[in-house]
Amino acid sequence: MYRAVVAIAFASCLTSTAPALSDTSAAGSEALIIQAKDHQELNDRFCAAKPDVEHILVLPASLFVDSQEVICDSGPYKLYRIIEHDDPDDFEYYLDPPFGAEYRLGCDGKAGRTMKTIAINCRPLK
Repeated sequence: MYRAVVAIAFASCLTSTAPALSDTSAAGSEALIIQAKDHQELNDRFCAAKPDVEHILVLPASLFVDSQEVICDSGPYKLYRIIEHDDPDDFEYYLDPPFGAEYRLGCDGKAGRTMKTIAINCRPLK
């Protein structure tokens, strides 16, 4: 949970102070930041991401509204958001990996319901 809050704060700073942020940039020695403005950009950039490295995705919250999928060679990733009954002021965002792929990324995060841009953490799963 702490990582999600830090990622959201970090992403908010990036998007508000650096409009010329590169599409994929180093956020540290091993994490990469991927920023996309629409579903096609997300599909292209996320599917090209290294599945063995942590990533932070900075995305419009609207991408999670209709439970879309990101289709990669390793299989479909499901985009969705939920409201937990014990925390109705926030959405939890997920980009769930396909089952059976040897290397894949599992992504999740949490943000206020009124946030237009969100950040989610992705970690390698084996």
